[in-house]
Amino acid sequence: MTADHSDLRRQSTAETTVRHVSNCYQAAPALPDVLNEQMSYLLAHAGHNTAGCTDCLRLAQVVRLLMRPFE
Repeated sequence: MTADHSDLRRQSTAETTVRHVSNCYQAAPALPDVLNEQMSYLLAHAGHNTAGCTDCLRLAQVVRLLMRPFE
C-alpha cells in the first residue's frame, strides 16, 4: 500500500498539532498536597450535617471508607 502526498501532509499536520497542544499542560500537583486539600475541604463540613448537602454526604462516605479497616 502506498501513501499519497495528501496522507503525508495530514500526518505531518497532525504531528505538528500534537506538539503544539502539549505545551498547554501543567505539571500535576504532589499527591500529599491534593489529599490535604481534599480533606480540608471535606472537614469544613464536619459540623454542618445538613440533609441533602452533597459535601456532607461525601464526607460521611469518606469517613465510612477510612474506618472500614477498624470494624
